[in-house]
Amino acid sequence: MSIGWEPRMETGAPLLDAQHRALVERADTLLATIQGGERAKIERALREFGDYSVRHFSDEEDCHLRGSCPAIQWNGTARAELIKIVSGFRESYERRGASPALADDLSCELSGWVSRYIPGPITSLPCVTART
Repeated sequence: MSIGWEPRMETGAPLLDAQHRALVERADTLLATIQGGERAKIERALREFGDYSVRHFSDEEDCHLRGSCPAIQWNGTARAELIKIVSGFRESYERRGASPALADDLSCELSGWVSRYIPGPITSLPCVTART
C-alpha cells in the first residue's frame, strides 16, 4: 500500500531528491495512518503532509520567482493536481470516515501523482543543478 522511495525517482540534485523523498515518506505515513483509523492521528498526518507539500512547492516557486527556472507551469500543474487529490480524499474521509478502501484509493491517486511528477521535467532544468 505504501508508495516507497525508489532509486529511479532520484534526479541527482541532492536538495530536490531530499525534498521529494520527504514528500513520499509523508504520503506513506498518511496512508499507513488511515489504515489505523484513529481520527486524531489521521488529522495530524494529513496536516503534516499538507504543510510539507506547501513548503516544498513554495521552495520551487521561490526558484521560479527569481527567474532561474522556466518550469513554473509544470510546477503549478503538479501542485494543482495534488491539491485536487487531497481535497477529494478529505471530502470522502469527512463523509465516510477512514477505511481500507479509502486508503487504497488515496494510495492509487498519490502513486499516480508521484509517477507523473517525481521526477518530472524539472530534473533537466538549470535551476535544479543551481540549487544543489
